[in-house]
Amino acid sequence: MFSFSNKSIIIGFSFFLILFFNQTINAQEFKCADCHENVIQKSIHNEAISCQDCHQNIKDESHTEKKKYTKVKCENCHEEYANLVKSDIHHRLKGKVKNPPDCKKCHGTHEIKPPPKENKLKVKEYCSKCHTSMVMANPYHSKVVEANTCLSCHKQNGFLKLNQSVHKNLECADCHNYISHNLSQHPKNVGTPQKADCYLCHSAIAKEHRESIHGISLKEGIDEAAMCWNCHGSHDINYVKDSSSKVHPSSLAATCGNCHDDEAKMKKYDIGIKKPAENFSNSVHGKLVHEGKINAANCSFCHGVHDIKNMVQSSSKISPYKIPETCGQCHQKVTEEYLKSIHWIRAKKGFRESPVCNDCHSEHQMKAVSTDAERLEQKILQEKACVSCHSNPRIAERFGIEGVEVANYQDSYHGLAVMRGDKKAAMCVDCHNVHMILPKSHSESSVNPDNVAATCQKCHEEASIIFSKSYSHKSQNEEAAYVENIVETIYFWLIVLVIGGMAIHNLLILVYEIRKRKKHLNTEIIILRFTKNEVIQHYLLLSSFIILAITGFALKYPTSWFAHTLFSLGMTETVRQNVHRIAAVIMILTGIYHTGYLLFTARGRDVLYNLLPRWSDFIEARDNVLYYLRINKEKPKFDKYDYTEKAEYWALIWGTIVMGFTGFVLWFPTIVGNWAPEWFIKVSEIIHFYEAILASLAIVVWHWFFVIFHPGEYPMSLTWIAGKMSLHKYRHHHEKHFRRVVLEWKEFKSGIRDIKKVSNSTKLFTSTLEKNGLDPNSIIQHEIDNDPELRIWLEEKLQLKEKNTEE
Repeated sequence: MFSFSNKSIIIGFSFFLILFFNQTINAQEFKCADCHENVIQKSIHNEAISCQDCHQNIKDESHTEKKKYTKVKCENCHEEYANLVKSDIHHRLKGKVKNPPDCKKCHGTHEIKPPPKENKLKVKEYCSKCHTSMVMANPYHSKVVEANTCLSCHKQNGFLKLNQSVHKNLECADCHNYISHNLSQHPKNVGTPQKADCYLCHSAIAKEHRESIHGISLKEGIDEAAMCWNCHGSHDINYVKDSSSKVHPSSLAATCGNCHDDEAKMKKYDIGIKKPAENFSNSVHGKLVHEGKINAANCSFCHGVHDIKNMVQSSSKISPYKIPETCGQCHQKVTEEYLKSIHWIRAKKGFRESPVCNDCHSEHQMKAVSTDAERLEQKILQEKACVSCHSNPRIAERFGIEGVEVANYQDSYHGLAVMRGDKKAAMCVDCHNVHMILPKSHSESSVNPDNVAATCQKCHEEASIIFSKSYSHKSQNEEAAYVENIVETIYFWLIVLVIGGMAIHNLLILVYEIRKRKKHLNTEIIILRFTKNEVIQHYLLLSSFIILAITGFALKYPTSWFAHTLFSLGMTETVRQNVHRIAAVIMILTGIYHTGYLLFTARGRDVLYNLLPRWSDFIEARDNVLYYLRINKEKPKFDKYDYTEKAEYWALIWGTIVMGFTGFVLWFPTIVGNWAPEWFIKVSEIIHFYEAILASLAIVVWHWFFVIFHPGEYPMSLTWIAGKMSLHKYRHHHEKHFRRVVLEWKEFKSGIRDIKKVSNSTKLFTSTLEKNGLDPNSIIQHEIDNDPELRIWLEEKLQLKEKNTEE
């Protein structure tokens, strides 16, 4: 028999067993479908697993009250994918990717479908829930190519810098997905779109870049257009705020300049702006950035960051109609003033001639106008901006204005003083304002009749209304214009009559003095300096040269007063061409004839012999300069032609050859172009022009000085007219040659020299005297008797000659 206590234990144990088995039986009968619909009916899990295979901790209905349920662990079944998820790009960028995807976010919970077989469909099914504008780099559950695999070949420093960049948590395959899928056939010449894909992560930026000028260019097949790595770098990308970043404000100009300062690339794609980055670096904005003020305007500030557009694209920040808004980000006050100006009023109406900010200040070469050189910069702006537009006849014609305002200003005291460098004289901006420029008819205009006096008073404190109205670009009313025209007309004719009368008066005196000089010359002993043949050659040369100079410079300087005068006299371009070419032919033919004259006539050979340069010419030139410097007391004795005449003669020969040759090249350029190098014609044009200037100046400065302006020749040497000169003048300037003539004549008369050995110069000298009824012997003897120095020199020479003859 059991005791009561034993009986109680047995009964309690039995009750526990009954309760335990009852709970076990009830647990086996617990079904999720009793409360939940079959939510996995359409899932791939429907036939494979039950609810509790995933929700293993849920045993009975109490889980709804006590919330005894935990997160489903898919890795219990899909362990191979779980390890891949831990190393995917989303989890490697933990902290940068918000709410990285897990099994549930991609596949769902109870309606899990089998994945499509095609990778593109997989992306559409799963990834496009978040990534709406890209193609994924790799299948989601795939093992990426680790960096060590790539570095086994790519050991350059650039690739090793990846660990120090913002992408240090990325693997090579995350960006180089195309290459990672073609490792067995690693492409050597990878196309630009296949190199790397930044769009995978930066989808919002990618959208902007696609619509930029760079993105559009890439789409059109221009692979040299900027990709992400061209600006940000490739494996060494740093944060934008990092000073070492290639897109940091301090480095941005150099980064953009890699392409936009490349002249070959800019020429290839016909981008007109030259070296914008270099110019920006030297501008006021570039200098501010260089000083460390990174908030100053830089490339991206004006052009955009990833949405860079050219000026004709919609929403472009550099469109003419967006420029004020772009500049106004910093220059708010002046922009507000500009938006009230006539320039902006017309610009927004579509008149492209009307300037916006960059038309005056330039795009990249902006200069500071608030420094010590403010007035100088304003002057430069005035000349490049105000003057260039308001003196443009096309703009004046289009807007119905006279277009003389600039010329009138430049001819005024203010304009002349400014051009002279006066910093206080009024410039355009002083009267018309800087940015809020308004037409005179506008009530707020600084040059409105009601306001112009106050404008003048900024400089002229006592300026009155009359003063302000009298000083303008043009007459303010018809009465003033009428009076001004009368005064101008009176003075025009006054100048014509007075100066014309003076010219006629002086011409009469000149003619009189020339005739007087000629009569005086007839009373002197005359010798022949030039033959009639030589005088005619000189006439032809002189006339052809002057005609060539006038008609040549009329082409080069068509706006000059003498060109306008010739045109008014009927010298059209066709007439000018023909006259110029005829004169050229005359000069060339005269030169050819002169060459034959020098070579095939006795007189010509004598002239050539005496014109040949000698060492004595250099000695005489030195001594002559020293004489006029009062260092030498005695003037040197010159031969038949002195050093000035020889220098001019051979310069003429050289100039005629050069001008003739280059002139024919320019006359028949198509023929020359068949054999000459490409630079030949242009170089010939340059030589022709500068040789013309050289020859013209040589004639005026050198030749005309000795013929006209030399005090000893007043009013003019007449030798070039008749070929004659006085014996006195001949002896005075050509003493060395005169002595040789005297010696030869004396030798001939004494029998020492044969007539055949008498020079042509001596024969011409004596024959001239005989033609004038004079005895050469008496004339020569008279000169000897009146010049002891000549007599002594002649006796010594004759004695030496006789001694040599006897020996």
